[in-house]
Amino acid sequence: MLTDGQVPFRTARESVGAAVLVHIAGEIDVTTAADLSETLTEAVKAVVPPAPVVADLSGVGFLGAQGIGLLLDHQDLCLRRGSALVVVANTAAVLRPLQALELMTVLGVRSSVLDALAPPEVRA
Repeated sequence: MLTDGQVPFRTARESVGAAVLVHIAGEIDVTTAADLSETLTEAVKAVVPPAPVVADLSGVGFLGAQGIGLLLDHQDLCLRRGSALVVVANTAAVLRPLQALELMTVLGVRSSVLDALAPPEVRA
């Protein structure tokens, strides 16, 4: 899909064991929020708790307030189902707003998909 500014926005979902991995690329703002929300909601419904929903934001070039709100909303949905939303972030565009809002721990931010999918006792 292309946003109003012709910036590509893509999501792809896959199951990895009991976990669900959502790859997200492009900009997360008011123009892409509905698509992201739909994709994350489908992932929350598909995950087998206690496995996580992993939101891979390594391809995201902009994370706006709307996107941060969606991540928090879907973290809440996951927690109510006995799961968690784990965010993969390794770029300044995503890390800076999450750090500024002190959400790194809340969203279980990891630097790689491999780390996010590792059992909690194995994570560094």
